[in-house]
Amino acid sequence: MNKVKLRKTGQLYIPKTLTKILNIKVGDIINIFIDGKKIVLTSKTGFEKENKCTYNQKGTIHIPAEIRRLSNIDTDTVFTITIDEKEKRVCLIPDLTG
Repeated sequence: MNKVKLRKTGQLYIPKTLTKILNIKVGDIINIFIDGKKIVLTSKTGFEKENKCTYNQKGTIHIPAEIRRLSNIDTDTVFTITIDEKEKRVCLIPDLTG
């Protein structure tokens, strides 16, 4: 899977392959920040000033409204996923064409 869609509730389903890369399990904290036009997810430590969310039992995370607003995205936005395995981070690139 190389695309995911933001739900109306601001939630995003994280596929199992990405949970392995991020090395996360239910209840773990994920850092969310903006890097250019990308939304970056990482479970690495050292991101004290970043937005955080919890990976939940349904396999989803909630993208904070602040991040959605700054990224100019809304519900039903489709993201292309890029993976940086070395840095243990996942980048979500919004497809704003549609």
